[in-house]
Amino acid sequence: MICPNCSAENRPGARFCAKCGASLMTETVAWTPPSPVESPHFPSSPPPPPPPLVSVSAGPVQVEKRYPVLRVLSVVYKVLGGIVGGLTLLAAIAFCVAGFAGSAAFEDLGIFPSLGGAIGGLVAGFVLLLYGGFIAITLYAGGEFVSLLISIEENIRTLTQK
Repeated sequence: MICPNCSAENRPGARFCAKCGASLMTETVAWTPPSPVESPHFPSSPPPPPPPLVSVSAGPVQVEKRYPVLRVLSVVYKVLGGIVGGLTLLAAIAFCVAGFAGSAAFEDLGIFPSLGGAIGGLVAGFVLLLYGGFIAITLYAGGEFVSLLISIEENIRTLTQK
């Protein structure tokens, strides 16, 4: 294909000249902008932006830490949850070991007299693990819930001070 502008030889199917960059298309369609009569519903200038609803300051807002008793209660609940969880795990292991050691321990204590031996120890350990685990998770979740409520209150105060 020969360029009509500089007469350079170009590869077949090329859209632009490799030497001068002129268009090699044989047919060109000129673009014309739409007349103002065609689109009367568009405003001449965009409307001004709405004012901001919340003014944003440049730095973080310091809020005073309130509710020290609730903060301590939250930590106490979390620590109690950890202690109960640890003791539950130790007791469940002890029941399993005692069950494997022999059924005499369960028969003497009157715990699961019909289930003796290893099966009785495993069942008792599993039940204790479920119950104690539920109590431990509930205590820890209670501490986290108190912390969540305190954080929500602080965030609301922060937003109102900005």
